[in-house]
Amino acid sequence: MLQVLVIGGGLSGCTVACELAAGGAKVTVAEKTGQAGGKVRSYGCKATDKCNNCGVCLVGGLFEKAEKNSNIDIICNAKLVDVTGGPGDYSAALKTPEGIRYVNSLSSIVVATGFEESPASSGHLQIDGKLGIVRGLELEALMKGRSKESLFDKAPQSVCFIQCVGSRDKKEGAMNCSRVCCSYSTRAAKVIRQIYPECRITFFYMELQAVASGDYFASLEELGIEFIKSRPLKITAESPATVEYEDMASGGLCRREFDIVVLSDGIHPPDDAEMTAELCRLGQDKDGFLKIAGDSWDSGVFVSGCAKRPMKIEETWADSVAVASEVLARWRKI
Repeated sequence: MLQVLVIGGGLSGCTVACELAAGGAKVTVAEKTGQAGGKVRSYGCKATDKCNNCGVCLVGGLFEKAEKNSNIDIICNAKLVDVTGGPGDYSAALKTPEGIRYVNSLSSIVVATGFEESPASSGHLQIDGKLGIVRGLELEALMKGRSKESLFDKAPQSVCFIQCVGSRDKKEGAMNCSRVCCSYSTRAAKVIRQIYPECRITFFYMELQAVASGDYFASLEELGIEFIKSRPLKITAESPATVEYEDMASGGLCRREFDIVVLSDGIHPPDDAEMTAELCRLGQDKDGFLKIAGDSWDSGVFVSGCAKRPMKIEETWADSVAVASEVLARWRKI
């Protein structure tokens, strides 16, 4: 029987595990937190009066399916500390609260360690205080817990989104585009507009990434959402919060007040990406994401989902299905 270790039990890891189990494999999932599901388990649907294609529906029931599958063993609070052996016969050592647990006779290893959000302070952006500031993952949790009439504790008169927080920033060591920020923030803005029709919504951005077909951002402007091409320099988090930014036309410094400031966090490699790369004999790209050093077909080690680069939910799901198919094809060929 094909035996596979999947490192990471988030969207990618559980998708890979379910696909492999359906193909007849025995799968062990090593999840570093206390529950499978990763960050996406707390994401909220961003439908308004219609579906806005945020991708959250794709993960409905996924984690419960993985947890109940008899061919999938999910080990929570587990950290990979060693990998020995070679292609077709790997052994892995996992550090758990109960001690070291060994997983042997592994034909393949799939690294699906996901991503981390941006640090609390972002290189170019000075943030004084926390009042009225909402991070990306906090916004997702609010979306999940919202009612038809309420999202925030108090109805805001004004909300701004600051894009590319932790991305496209040399000081942050992350020059890459995270690709997901425009998607989740603009869809969240539609929800805010629906719940609070009188709320003033503003986006500060460097450049806007494709989210949907057609003139997507023009449709948002038709909803009364404002877009300002400028990268804010400072946020003073009071009630209301003050955002300082450069007017790109005049070069002067402007200040605007908002009840809520949303920091559209980018995607960073996990803090332990370098260690994972060393243990699994992988490489890293210039941004720190994992990549295959040689050939997965020869080594039996694969990288899936956001461990390899920033991906949206639907992209992560599709990539994970493809990786699982490749693992199964390699096993059947061998």
